[in-house]
Amino acid sequence: MSIILYNIVISPIEYILENLFSIFFQIIEFDLITSIFFISFVVSLLCLPFYCRADKIRKKEDENYSKIKPYVDKIKRNFKGDEQFFLLQTLYRQHNYNPIMALRKSFSLLLQIPFFIAAYHFFSNLELLNNYSWGIIKNFSQPDMLLSRFGFHINILPIIMTIINIISCEIYLNSNNYKSRIQPYSFAFIFLILLYNSPSALVIYWTFNNFFFLLKNKYMDTNPKAFVIILLSLCVFGCIFGNFSWFVDKDIFFYLKYLSLFFILFIVFKFYGKKTLNSFIFKEYSNNKLVSLFLLNAIVIVLLHGFIIPVGLITSDLSYFIKELDNSKNIITIIIENLFSFIGLYIFWGGIVFYFIKKQYRIFWVYLLISISFCSLFNYFNISKELGTIGPNLVFDDYNSVHRCFGNMLAQIPNLLLLILITVFVIYLLRKKFNILIVCIIPTILMSETIASAIYTYKLINGINYINNIKQSSSLSEPFQNKIELTQTGKNVLIIFLDRFAGCLLPMIFEEKPELKTSYSGFVFYPNTVSFYISTILGYPPCVGGYEYTPLVLDKDKRIFSEKWIESNLMLPVFFKNNNYLSSIVDPVVYFSQSMIINNEKPIESIYTSKGIKYIKMAGRYNTKLQLDLLNDLKAVKIIQKKFYLYSYFCTAPNLFKSFIYDNGNYLLSRNKGNKDSFFAEKSLIESYSSLLYLKDNTKISVNQNTFTLINNDLPHNMHFLQYPKYEYAKDVTSTGPNKFIDMSSFQAYHTAMASIILIANYLDYLKQEGVYDNSRIIIVSDHGNRFLTMPGYTDFQNKSVVPFNPLLMVKNFNQNFEIKTNNTFMTNADTPTIAIKNLVDKGTNPFTGKAISSDDKKNGVCIYVNPAHLKNTAIKPEEILGKKVEDIVKQGNLFTGGATLDVLKQKKKVTQVLFQNNTIIS
Repeated sequence: MSIILYNIVISPIEYILENLFSIFFQIIEFDLITSIFFISFVVSLLCLPFYCRADKIRKKEDENYSKIKPYVDKIKRNFKGDEQFFLLQTLYRQHNYNPIMALRKSFSLLLQIPFFIAAYHFFSNLELLNNYSWGIIKNFSQPDMLLSRFGFHINILPIIMTIINIISCEIYLNSNNYKSRIQPYSFAFIFLILLYNSPSALVIYWTFNNFFFLLKNKYMDTNPKAFVIILLSLCVFGCIFGNFSWFVDKDIFFYLKYLSLFFILFIVFKFYGKKTLNSFIFKEYSNNKLVSLFLLNAIVIVLLHGFIIPVGLITSDLSYFIKELDNSKNIITIIIENLFSFIGLYIFWGGIVFYFIKKQYRIFWVYLLISISFCSLFNYFNISKELGTIGPNLVFDDYNSVHRCFGNMLAQIPNLLLLILITVFVIYLLRKKFNILIVCIIPTILMSETIASAIYTYKLINGINYINNIKQSSSLSEPFQNKIELTQTGKNVLIIFLDRFAGCLLPMIFEEKPELKTSYSGFVFYPNTVSFYISTILGYPPCVGGYEYTPLVLDKDKRIFSEKWIESNLMLPVFFKNNNYLSSIVDPVVYFSQSMIINNEKPIESIYTSKGIKYIKMAGRYNTKLQLDLLNDLKAVKIIQKKFYLYSYFCTAPNLFKSFIYDNGNYLLSRNKGNKDSFFAEKSLIESYSSLLYLKDNTKISVNQNTFTLINNDLPHNMHFLQYPKYEYAKDVTSTGPNKFIDMSSFQAYHTAMASIILIANYLDYLKQEGVYDNSRIIIVSDHGNRFLTMPGYTDFQNKSVVPFNPLLMVKNFNQNFEIKTNNTFMTNADTPTIAIKNLVDKGTNPFTGKAISSDDKKNGVCIYVNPAHLKNTAIKPEEILGKKVEDIVKQGNLFTGGATLDVLKQKKKVTQVLFQNNTIIS
């Protein structure tokens, strides 16, 4: 029962707090204090109408009671017992007064309780507060303990909060009646006791709340203009105090479309709002009819958002959701708790708003709910079918599908116009067809939703019972879709690409864990390997396309860069497809690397499927499964529950706001790390780790046809500590093992490189068990080395000029099982295609250019792009790549180096070897 009450009363407020925190925390570049300030500012503004209405009720109650108070005092002085009781009851009845109504005076204080509980729960469970410091506050997750004397700690922030609260109470009461001070003073000291040992972040938030409440009490009634000016000044101060570089980075059109919408709404209200307002006020509406209409529409919205949308999605692939979310109980919990959260938002809190609004204005609250219900239904049934497949973590397979479907004006303007027409239609119904609306239209919608809910409930219950009764259900044993298919009878060519894996780390890894050599039997390691650039943008095309896609060759090609990039990705898959191989690609680099999105016009999947290549997405699909399987972390289910809550809004929101709500699959949830870089690194780490961890679960030995598979993964790119000694992903790493490096970033790079080798070793062992190891050619390769890596025992020249250009290259040929060997032959990662096709076809040619696939270009050395300023490398923005030639990208040095000149970037060096002992990367 307590959980139900919590979800009804507290959860809606907590969702608002979390979403506001997420928004401001990103906007203000992860500045916690300023984020808390703006959260408090917005919440105070949202509560302001309640407080103002409560003040009017309090004053009215005081006035009513003051009229009868002399008579009450006289009766109490002269009469006792039943005689006093009946006389007081008669007096109250004559003056239409009820003592219970006096409780309404406490509404402004009682309103703080659910907001306090929501804030307490949110900030107490906000993980990024751990060890987050600012100024004199050392840890936001702990009490401030600013004064320490004789072993005792005194928390100053709660005392400051209480002083502000008392001052606010004095201004609010403005009376010499000491009895009236008992209640607010009691609340002030109760909050002092409750918050004294609470996290500093929570105390700061509540202090800001009390400060805004103080301003309201001081100026709202006496000088409203001054109150508005002070609020605007505080907002400007917050903008100056916080880091708002996010605004600078955004394109001007990003703001114009929202400002234009606001301007249009302002003009409409300015010229037509008052007239419409008066027409509604002067029109008589039965209060009972308004109550009925309010409840009917609230139920319509609750059923759609809280049941139909989530259950409809879950029942679309029930076995997959059950497998990912660990069991059916978690699914039922998600549905029920979210349903009660929507009941709380629209019926409980909506009902409170309805009750405290003046009777003549209640029609506008009802009008708003009707517009929400009609527009939500329209947007839900007209959501784009091009979004692609969505998994239990509520992330679409196609990373860019949401932006592609809803990120342009062609998708937004028509949708807005249709929603405006729906709004006009609602106004027409309220003005002209009120009875038809309340008797026919809304009940029909509600009945349809009820029938749909019954159908979904039947499917859900039957599906869960069926799956639970069949322990070895095929749907449960194979929840992974679009599996990698290998053959036992033919040949398998498998390329595993690991982003930013420095080849020089491999000997250290095998030195620590020599048992891994058994898994890598038959492999040859090429330490003397060079890449063509220190970043994926120009390092990856040669890796999968060969020597026709090196930076030097691409620079001479006059086509736009995106065409050449896609062609390099397609070269090997199409080549093998044309030679009757089952050709597959797993997590194309254009998918999992955000900076490499180069095509916004069509799904990335279609680039491959249109060529007959099997497209398999793993990155991001198994995040929840990783957290449940590896961590047994029930918080993962809670995160999915919150995502479902926001997913309902994503489905029903105007197209203008869908990308904003989707938030790259994060759904405006609070961050679990204290800065931007670590948050995105954590997210990418989970995606890449889980992809390799469940690689064998996503593989099926099922075909008699030769196969080619290109698996892309960026686990080594996500330099992060893992749990020693198994180098497993853990939420809280307690041991990192012995450190052989002089800096933490190098040690982190070693951790993720080690994890990659361990996870791939497990996959290789699986291939041996399944009898598909000997008939497989396996190449493990990376696009470049690691410019953030400092190897122990290496010279400064080696670390700065060799390591960034030294990728991993390991090759296992067919029917080879010797202990892993080292071969110092000079290689480049552009040799990968030549190695992949060797002796498989009579004549291997590039299917796009017709030229022979070979490694002849390296006979006299290769030209690489050497950039002395590469340590200033910044992220590449997709819009700055789209439609440009390589030479144009090179000229814009800031895309790669944060401002390097053309001469620096165009500096090319011929490489003949990278052997560390000779210090001769450049000939």
